[in-house]
Amino acid sequence: METVLANTLSKTTIIGESNIEQKSKTNFANDAKKMTRYSLADSADSVMNTAMDYYIKIITREDEHRVLKFLRRFFFRDEPLNQSIALIPEGEDTTCHELEDYCKDSSLENNLSLMAISSSTGAIIGVLLNGKMEPCEEEEPEYIKNCENSKFKMILRFLHYIDKNVNADGKFRNQNILEIRIISVDTNWRGKGIAKALIENTTQIARERGFNIVRADCSSMFSGKLCERLGFEAIFQIKYTDYLDENGKPVFSPELPHTAAITYIKRL
Repeated sequence: METVLANTLSKTTIIGESNIEQKSKTNFANDAKKMTRYSLADSADSVMNTAMDYYIKIITREDEHRVLKFLRRFFFRDEPLNQSIALIPEGEDTTCHELEDYCKDSSLENNLSLMAISSSTGAIIGVLLNGKMEPCEEEEPEYIKNCENSKFKMILRFLHYIDKNVNADGKFRNQNILEIRIISVDTNWRGKGIAKALIENTTQIARERGFNIVRADCSSMFSGKLCERLGFEAIFQIKYTDYLDENGKPVFSPELPHTAAITYIKRL
């Protein structure tokens, strides 16, 4: 989930399409079971766009290629946890294929995910991937056990830790929950209210389709602040300095101002 206020972030150069196509593979296990969820996000905005020079539409399978290109440019490296452990290798032509598989398999065919499109150029300027949450497993799921990449497994275990704490004592049992999984905005369009509009449209879709709750696990301080402004309630928080490995050292140390992962919900 993930994220907001991009004016404080440095701008990145948009990669040409030819460079994107020549991607090199990471050493993730392509034959491992697909993960069932990947939350947290980074990079969004805070101020409403007065010109409204963009529009929002539901993502379909036909949009898959364009959406993945966008996420490679503006999300895969910027997300605080990914950045903290250098999940994505250096170089503009690299990617994380398991993240791409997740995006394709869990969020691009359910008619729940959205993208913002520039009215003048037709380019994607923002993406919000959503999905229906499945019941939390108490034991470590098979998709985590089968993940052969040690860095990626750290993130999966952290997300499972959050999910177990959020759902402790069956708190949200039998609730129909829409999860905001990934949110990202083009660096050149941040500060124009795009993330706000995407989340507001997601909330409306959730109401129309009978969801009880919208949930966002925010790894970024920016995304958390946006959720607060939109009336979400913080229900769980873990400081990165308190999530330790077997040697008593923090597993993640994102750059400031990202100091904690916070779960927000909005009851509908």
